[in-house]
Amino acid sequence: MTETNSELESLFKGMLEDINNLIEQKDEILIQDLKDYNMEIQWIFDGIKGYTIFKDGNYNYKIGGELKQPDLALEFPDLDVAIRFLRNELKEYSYVYYKRKFKLYYPESREEVEKETGPVIVKHLKQLLTARFLKGVFYHPFVLSKIPVFRKIIEKYYVPEEIEGSYIPINSRLGDFNNQTLPQKLIDHFIDKTKYIYVSAICGCRLNRDCQDHESTIGCMYLGDDVKNIKHAPEKGRFITREQAKTHVKKAIESGLVPTFGRFAYESTSLSVEDTGHFLSMCFCCPCCCINGKIMQNSTAMLYTSFKRMEGLTVEVDSDKCIGCGICLDVCCFVGRNIINGKAVIDQKRCLGCGRCERVCPNGAININLDDPKRLDQFIKRIESSVDVS
Repeated sequence: MTETNSELESLFKGMLEDINNLIEQKDEILIQDLKDYNMEIQWIFDGIKGYTIFKDGNYNYKIGGELKQPDLALEFPDLDVAIRFLRNELKEYSYVYYKRKFKLYYPESREEVEKETGPVIVKHLKQLLTARFLKGVFYHPFVLSKIPVFRKIIEKYYVPEEIEGSYIPINSRLGDFNNQTLPQKLIDHFIDKTKYIYVSAICGCRLNRDCQDHESTIGCMYLGDDVKNIKHAPEKGRFITREQAKTHVKKAIESGLVPTFGRFAYESTSLSVEDTGHFLSMCFCCPCCCINGKIMQNSTAMLYTSFKRMEGLTVEVDSDKCIGCGICLDVCCFVGRNIINGKAVIDQKRCLGCGRCERVCPNGAININLDDPKRLDQFIKRIESSVDVS
């Protein structure tokens, strides 16, 4: 066995044993993550193999073992990269979807390249792994974050101290605020304060999932002084005026997309921009492709608190009107609904107040309310305490 293979096998064994140790130590996050995590995983590092089985909170593993038909096979093509991964030296990774698999990449370096259209930041990526689903059930790549070695990367990349955001419901029931709808009033406040606004040409979430309900051309928007450092090819996005930004927002809302905005450090990192506190991200989400929904459905519980419901916003079910049809469950991508005794019940810890359920309920059984218009000012102050776009 070569020195590389020997180190790799030792690190791989240590990683599998660490999971067992964390379970024995009653690691709260891992215990919660494994509660409903049923997955048989085959690991392949060239000639070194092993498997892990997570089932109903129990954990089994074997170095050198092979499963006949695992749920998921993880193959690492570069042993040097695999060693860095097992050493916890990687700080971030990105993913690319395919039909029955996805691949993870990490940016080995970034380089500014001069093009005819101006300077562009180019990422030099190296492949970390290929994940293949072998039983016909496809999970989002976030499903790996429940495994501690992946969770450690997530902890570095999704920095909780630099996350502050909420969904802004577009429900007509909330009424007008100074002749503006709720999301328009809030978003216009930030648009009017900033000098730099950049809009992505495409929504990667809707493009990757081949969304059939909403346009993928309604991309994310970014505001603030740090945004001027975005250096992308023109086909990836462009800088726009305040009026163009308001038109973009209006189009998104009219098409039924729910705005979510705040400070999310991983957004600036993905665009190769240093976030110095002047980078506000604004996404327009549909229930089928919403990345935060995928986090809630698939990821480690550590990420559940990344978003907060707007202060003073309540979402309740009128049990007298509810017939238990389950339509609200279909549009809730945060796993915040259930049917109990024939009635819809809201999990208030998971509900982020996006308001989609109220808009689709055929019997008007769901009520969404804002207790005081002054809450808008409180929300603005909360966001501005984390990110300054002026």
